[in-house]
Amino acid sequence: MLLRTMVSDDLEAVLVIERAATEFPWTTAQFNSSTSDDCTVVDVDGVVVGFSVFQRVLDESSLLNIAVHPDHQGCGAGRLLLEQGLIQQTRRGAVRCLLEVRESNARARGLYRALGFRQVGERKNYYPGRDSREMAIVMCRDLASALLNDIETWSVT
Repeated sequence: MLLRTMVSDDLEAVLVIERAATEFPWTTAQFNSSTSDDCTVVDVDGVVVGFSVFQRVLDESSLLNIAVHPDHQGCGAGRLLLEQGLIQQTRRGAVRCLLEVRESNARARGLYRALGFRQVGERKNYYPGRDSREMAIVMCRDLASALLNDIETWSVT
């Protein structure tokens, strides 16, 4: 697996991943408006299989979006994107990272907890749903307390 900065040529593959992995995907316009953010893709044998989008404002980072194509989930691509993204955000001066995750997304919440995120709030009616809106769990990870020299130092077991 190779991590690299997302380029405009990756947009089509990223949209395919987003639509395959998410019931209510971001639009092309949402991805285009995030081009100034920290966007990374994970490439397996020349094929983009996942992506992450972080946004940093002053010393605070937010994970705006992360997804791995369903055919490649469970192989560590999501964890790699998140770990390396957090390391990169720390090196750029972020002292904490926030994210929102669907209450129903137990798999993602488990990954976030495994990497040191903790729940700090809720946003009622945040995400669209089929019949009603779904609550978001707001999670935070303190980045200043970790030495982020490599993945082994970062990973929480």
